[in-house]
Order: sequence, then structure tokens, then C-alpha cells
Amino acid sequence: MRASIRRAGWRWCRLPARSAVHAYRRFDVQAFHQRWLEGVPEHKRDWLLPAGWFEQWATIILASDPAEHDGIIRAPAGVIQDVREYWSAGKAFYDPEGITVPVLLLHAEWDRDVTITQMANLFPRFQNAPYRRWTEIGEGTHMVVMEQNRWQILESIKAFLSAL
Repeated sequence: MRASIRRAGWRWCRLPARSAVHAYRRFDVQAFHQRWLEGVPEHKRDWLLPAGWFEQWATIILASDPAEHDGIIRAPAGVIQDVREYWSAGKAFYDPEGITVPVLLLHAEWDRDVTITQMANLFPRFQNAPYRRWTEIGEGTHMVVMEQNRWQILESIKAFLSAL
């Protein structure tokens, strides 16, 4: 299985340094802002996240975690452990060939957490799904649902569900 996952292009390189995985990971909200925009052309950054959007999100997310202070927020860390124990080890969470229900994959052009190569290798593996669709959203990141092109995500979901 390990070799087939590697051939499929699943390489996770944006993980934190190897250390114990606790229930939550802590991150600096402002550092997250910078990471969010990695890979976005400089001239598109203000358009992607207009003035005030990130700040409003940051205010809300920081207020949601009364245990943290000084711009630091906790996020569940289970995904880190899953990636380490499964994808990075060449083991899948599931068998895409075993999926027998309709599948929708959504991806954004500037996503640096899940690459287009990973999507291209995953999509054909849903060969037993009765209906499958992959929508590539231009000019978006892994956080596209909170960006200018978020409506494309919603329209894609609506179109997918309408076709069922």
C-alpha cells in the first residue's frame, strides 16, 4: 500500500516538526494569516482577502477560545496525528475504490496543503462511484470557503446535489 500511495502523489510536507501530538495545537492567528497567503501572487492578496475580512475572522476565532490569550488559538490536532499515522506512512484512511456513492471533490488553485497533483491522482480512484465530479476553483487557497471565490464552492455543491 505504501508504494501505491506514494505513486498517487500523497506527500505531506507542511506538517509541524515531529513531536507529541496533544488534543490541541496552538497557533498564532497573525502567523496563520501569513501562511494562509503563501502561494498567492502578491498583487492578488488584497483582492483575495479584502481589508477587514481576516481581522473580523480573527476577532471571532479568538473570542471562541477563552482558554487562550495574546493572539494564540487552539485547534484540534487530530488531523496532524491522522496525517502522520496514515498518509505520511503510506496508509490510506479509506479505499477510494470502495466508495459506491456520489463523490464531489473541490480544490482551489493556490492550495498548498492539498496539491493539484494529489487531486489528479485521487479522482480516478473513485471508479465505483456512480457519479463523481471534481471542481477546480481558480484563485483560491485551502481556505477558499472564506475568500472572494467562496461562492464558487457553494454553487459547485448546489450543482452536484442537483445532479443526483
